[in-house]
Amino acid sequence: MSRKRLSKKQLKGDRFVERTFDWAHWLETHRTQAIAGFVGLALVVAGLFVWRQMSRSAEESASVEYGIARQAYFAGNWQLAASDLQGFLSRRGDSSYADDARLFLADAYYQGGQYQQAVEELDRFLDDHADSPFAENARQLLAASYQQMAQFPQAIAVYERALETAETDAARIGYRYAMARIYESQGNIEAAANQYRAVVETDPDGESAREARRKLAELTVEPIAVAGQAGASE
Repeated sequence: MSRKRLSKKQLKGDRFVERTFDWAHWLETHRTQAIAGFVGLALVVAGLFVWRQMSRSAEESASVEYGIARQAYFAGNWQLAASDLQGFLSRRGDSSYADDARLFLADAYYQGGQYQQAVEELDRFLDDHADSPFAENARQLLAASYQQMAQFPQAIAVYERALETAETDAARIGYRYAMARIYESQGNIEAAANQYRAVVETDPDGESAREARRKLAELTVEPIAVAGQAGASE
């Protein structure tokens, strides 16, 4: 049985074929624009590929440089570590390693006894990277730096701010204990006792609460014993 051939007009009646004819006709009549469009698209794709390759290459290069910069830190050469980390930040301060590098730089200053420089770097860190996973470590190191400089009110202020942003009870308890020790060292027994009471309220049944109760007993029993001795001597 012979198959009847469809005319071009009949073929165009089919939706799919019609659409094919339409695209073919458009390409034929807009050949220059079509070629330009395809070339433009190719350039965009090529540009994205190059940009991604360059970004990946820059990040890999930053990783290598950062590893080299930290070598002196892990060797305990604090002065050289500070210099190398400063150099890295000046070159790669916009890389994903910047927050980590600044924290290591601050700690290099701290370990080297340069507490004021540590404070300055940690202030920069917390200004630029307040949401960093290392922010809590930075606050602890900042408070410790103030303590090393005997600037106890500043250390307390750092711990108070840290309490407001702490996400876990363990972190809050740690800050409370740190403040209590500062208050004790300054002879402010009531302020220290308040911090231990806050620890007990935070974790009544935990090991931290048991230790806090023991410290509270030490702080509050001594005045009573002295008063009893005074009464006996009369």
